[in-house]
Amino acid sequence: METLKASGIEFNCLSSREVNTINYEKLISSKNLENDYNLSNLGFLVVKNVISEEEINFAREKYFSLFKNGEYQKKENNWIHLRNHIDEHGCNNHPSKSFLKSREFKKIVSSKRLMKISRKIFNSNDSFLCPRMIVRSFSCLSKVCSPAHRDKEYFVSPDPEKVATCWIPLGSVGSNNGQIIYLLDSHKKERYFNNLVKTKQVISKDLEKLSKCTGLQWFRPILGKGDVLFHSLQIVHAAFDSSSNLPRLSIDLRFSSSKENEDPRWENSWRGDDGL
Repeated sequence: METLKASGIEFNCLSSREVNTINYEKLISSKNLENDYNLSNLGFLVVKNVISEEEINFAREKYFSLFKNGEYQKKENNWIHLRNHIDEHGCNNHPSKSFLKSREFKKIVSSKRLMKISRKIFNSNDSFLCPRMIVRSFSCLSKVCSPAHRDKEYFVSPDPEKVATCWIPLGSVGSNNGQIIYLLDSHKKERYFNNLVKTKQVISKDLEKLSKCTGLQWFRPILGKGDVLFHSLQIVHAAFDSSSNLPRLSIDLRFSSSKENEDPRWENSWRGDDGL
């Protein structure tokens, strides 16, 4: 059991390298996916060894080198966060918008492996990558972290079970850097959590209180470099505070089993202030 902080409030969290985890090659060759690796049952799935270390390193180098006003400094092969950009993340002239147009970003999100995973999860050859793609970076200097929420409030689909979020960490994540965490089995209590959703699609900023009220445990998947996460739109998840000036960098994608299940708003490009 770990004690972490989110929005400055301590909470307890389990962690594991093994829960809901499968190697990419085993997943693709699996014949029993519907029973063993279905997101409707599991809520989330860690797929190991999907993105190459070289592609991750190139993407990190590209992203942080876009900041030209001393926001980041490279020391001993690591980028250090020194100050925040003048613009809010993803808004106006913030470099994250340029990163989405870069060759390094496009190479990762267009990965044939990601598409194969989505087709396997949905058992559909019509699997579709939604055009809206999000990049996020956090460190101990970041003003906020993501509170407890569900993606079904941000991506409105005719059939939420036919859409999945793909979360791709570009570099180290963990108990010091902040990362995505899940409220175990919350996807099985959809009606209950429908009543907890507040303004701005938030469920709670107090993760410990939410855990105690629901009797559900927070869980942190332990991820290696090149691993990716797929999760259902119904599962409650959040991020926790970083205690490091080594920035966490990640990509959020949405895969749909077909174009018919897409949210039309996700046909547009992402920007940080669009209110989704």
